[in-house]
Amino acid sequence: MTHRSNPRLAPVVCLTVLTCAAFAVAAPDAPRPGTGTGPPPPYAPLRQMEDYSYLKDPAKRTDFFDPIKYIPLNASGDWYLSLGGQARYRYEFYDNNNFGAGPQDDDGFNLGRFLGHADLHLGEHLRGFFQVKSSLEDGRVGGPRASDADEIDIQQAFIDFKLPLGPLGPAGSSVTLRGGRQELLYGAQRLIGPLDWANTRRTFEGGKAMVQFSKTHSLDLFWVRPVLVDKEEPNDGDGNTSFAGIYDTLGLPSAFGEAAKSKLELYGLVLNRTNAAWPAEGVGNEDRYTLGVRFSSNPKPWDMDVEADYQFGKFGSGDISAWAFAAEGGYTFAAIPFTPRPFVGLDTASGDDDPDNGDLQTFNQLFPTGHPFLGYIDAVGRQNIIDVREGFDVTPLENKPWAKKVTLRTEYHLFWRQSTHDALYNASGAVLRASGTSDASQIGSELDLLLNWQLDRHAAAYFGYSHFFPGDFIHETGPDDDIDFFYAALTYTF
Repeated sequence: MTHRSNPRLAPVVCLTVLTCAAFAVAAPDAPRPGTGTGPPPPYAPLRQMEDYSYLKDPAKRTDFFDPIKYIPLNASGDWYLSLGGQARYRYEFYDNNNFGAGPQDDDGFNLGRFLGHADLHLGEHLRGFFQVKSSLEDGRVGGPRASDADEIDIQQAFIDFKLPLGPLGPAGSSVTLRGGRQELLYGAQRLIGPLDWANTRRTFEGGKAMVQFSKTHSLDLFWVRPVLVDKEEPNDGDGNTSFAGIYDTLGLPSAFGEAAKSKLELYGLVLNRTNAAWPAEGVGNEDRYTLGVRFSSNPKPWDMDVEADYQFGKFGSGDISAWAFAAEGGYTFAAIPFTPRPFVGLDTASGDDDPDNGDLQTFNQLFPTGHPFLGYIDAVGRQNIIDVREGFDVTPLENKPWAKKVTLRTEYHLFWRQSTHDALYNASGAVLRASGTSDASQIGSELDLLLNWQLDRHAAAYFGYSHFFPGDFIHETGPDDDIDFFYAALTYTF
């Protein structure tokens, strides 16, 4: 077996591992800034969401990196620069990738990703954010996947202009106008997310307006195009795709009490694609509209998350009519050792019911972070799918000197095709198995085991194993070996 070698990745991987190891032992929790209790705030899934203006008071600086999180640029301190970054190394090993039809990584392969950003605040109204990315791959049979490698590029570069709404809105309300390259994250990320699992995080370029009516009510409007990754050339936006939306997020403190943090999200999304391709309908222009609603709440010990979507529009000369529904509910036994949380979930999305009539019923999953929802092997995406899952979370360790938190998740999925006339789509939305040679609906099942270890505020690790048991549809349409997937990662964030 022949493996490619990438000498640039070896020192990068070593640096990541050594950095994480150096900070693996956590210092005692420092007081939370401004309160005198608890640790500093955790890092956000989108780094531009972090606010370090509180570090203007030197007494609130408790973290080793606080001197670079707030660098004053004027005497009053309202002009300041904040620096940060992240390094991640991940090892992946597949046995019988794509049920034995894909390249086999019997020796595994290495992924390294590095992010660095600068966040410049020039007073209350003007801000600039710049983030660079380097994503490297080494040892994968067949070379890097599209989501594996991007040697160096601009991940985000945008300018914010913030204005109070004044008489047009409630007291304290504001609107922020953002233009440039930017990551998007909404709701549970079932439709829109940065896809952090991938070695090359997803990003967009365009404009967004963010209206903050109150602490519990916000409204976003955006018009962007996805950025295409070219691993050796500067990335550029997809000129064949336009994506726009309006997203309203409303807190509901009266639902189950304020502590439940109940939230209602309403949204409308527009996707326009030229030369789009679907397996039965071929190539054509796609104008797709998505109307959706999501409700989430955590009335302890219960938690719940329900989301529903309907899509309509035109593909070529045919009509689009598609839908999706997702739900998860859990119960946390806080008084029992390891605080177990059993949960059940359902994900279902429509498939095409007649490939010959020109109309399209396949749900378009848009730009999701689907990895946590439909199995970690990523053989299944949210298109033409029924997924029933159950599992449990436990917390063996919490607030120990060498482990801020350790959680273990065990999850079991049962997969069917929603329509036996449509294909099986993978997590990227590509066809994994075409329809036409089998009328079986059963795709198979997947067992996922995932251990998350938050060593301290900066360092984290995870280890996982997944096994896919093929069903009748896989057996009848090609190679049908069981898939084994093992992965492990170290991340350091500052």
